[in-house]
Amino acid sequence: MFRHALLMSNQFPVANVHPFVRTSSAPDPDGSDPTPIMRREIKRLHIEIEHLRGKEDEARKIKEFLLAYVGQVEHLRANRDEWQREAERLSVLIGQVSPWLRLLARCCFSSSETWRKLTNLWAARRFRIPTDSSRMPRHLILRQGR
Repeated sequence: MFRHALLMSNQFPVANVHPFVRTSSAPDPDGSDPTPIMRREIKRLHIEIEHLRGKEDEARKIKEFLLAYVGQVEHLRANRDEWQREAERLSVLIGQVSPWLRLLARCCFSSSETWRKLTNLWAARRFRIPTDSSRMPRHLILRQGR
């Protein structure tokens, strides 16, 4: 105990007191009216209460924001799962289609894409899309008989 007292002897006695108690004003040595001191303490308490209310409001807003964010994440996960199930269902359907039908579909898609590119090319060169082969540019005419 004496050793503890020696170690603590270089500190002020106020150092071990709670911070709220330290901030309070010391009473008048004359023992006069304590009302002004109490009013000051009440004002400090009101300031502290307002400060805590502000922190409470801030914490409530952060909590609401986080809850909304979690709701959006859950919604995105549900949508992702739904699209993943749909992709799995379609891959199973595609697996059931015969290879010849897939080849035909791929050829049709390629020809429609080629036609789209040609019409865009004609529009870019300000050509009118010809209706007969006599007005079509020579390099675009498909020769018959080959």
